[in-house]
Amino acid sequence: MSYSTTVGVDLAKNVIQISVVSSRGKELSNRSLTRKKFAEFLGKQKRSLVAFESCASAHYWARAAQRHGHEARIIPAKAVAPFRQGHKTDSNDALAVAEAARRPNIKEAPMKTVEQQGLQAIHRSRELLIQECTALSNHLRGLLMEFGIVIPKGFASLLKAVPEILEDGENELPDLYRPTLHRMYSRLMELREDIEAMTKEVDRLAKAHPICSRLMALEGVGPIGALLLYATMGSGAAFSGSREFAAYLGLAPKQYSSGGKTNIVGLSKKIGNSRLRSVLILGARAYVYKLNEPKSSKDKWLKANIERNGECRAAIALANKNVRTAWAMVTQGTEYQRRVQLEMAA
Repeated sequence: MSYSTTVGVDLAKNVIQISVVSSRGKELSNRSLTRKKFAEFLGKQKRSLVAFESCASAHYWARAAQRHGHEARIIPAKAVAPFRQGHKTDSNDALAVAEAARRPNIKEAPMKTVEQQGLQAIHRSRELLIQECTALSNHLRGLLMEFGIVIPKGFASLLKAVPEILEDGENELPDLYRPTLHRMYSRLMELREDIEAMTKEVDRLAKAHPICSRLMALEGVGPIGALLLYATMGSGAAFSGSREFAAYLGLAPKQYSSGGKTNIVGLSKKIGNSRLRSVLILGARAYVYKLNEPKSSKDKWLKANIERNGECRAAIALANKNVRTAWAMVTQGTEYQRRVQLEMAA
């Protein structure tokens, strides 16, 4: 549907810059609004194409624009940058967003629902606790090493050694530091308990969710992978096909072709969804390493891929296939037919 005006929005925490562009490409206004005034603007503005640069709170404001009858689009920042003219200012950024939204070949970022963002927030919080736990364990190891106390690798070794160190009165650990070490050890134990509780919460949510529970049937996809797949993909309508979804995550090889010559340069670590991609690849590697006797047609394909390309490349190929299968399952509302594969392989 064509609209008479396009509104480019440059979001910030307290000040929001908007650029209103006519259907002929002429800028009608460019001004800054507070959050309250911008909400009022969405209610008063006639139906328009409202485009946001992908950043913090973009999904929230895009849903608000849709509630007022506007068509909302979220444009990746990488796609907006080429349309900025002059210095980097809020007004130039807002106009660049409006210009990018008017282009027919610009790829939009899929808009997330409140449920998707909630599931993603749970994973980010769990990830933060894991990072804090790792940082605290390294902190303790480094300080204890200064007193000649070396602890083997692994959380189990650390959790076992610290109480023994505190009880040992003959080591060189000064008495004035022992209360602090005990406090840090207690904090480490609390973090471990919180991580375990959040992991159980993720398992419960994934098993209770109708889509996530079906995605967990895929080889190498567990509760965390299924939850992140749904949080990223949603209904799958934002992607034209399974390959586009795989490319969006960075699991499809890059192409650098010219003059009729096709050159495939492999995967890039700088594009796509690195969090979800790493979870899917790690899950695929775990499945690859445990694969002994193929039981299905997919297992036979994977075994041949391992023999031909090695375990690492086979794991990436499995992650790519899982992503494309997941998109087909969600968009078509079907179950994963592993039982059929097992019967065909028998």
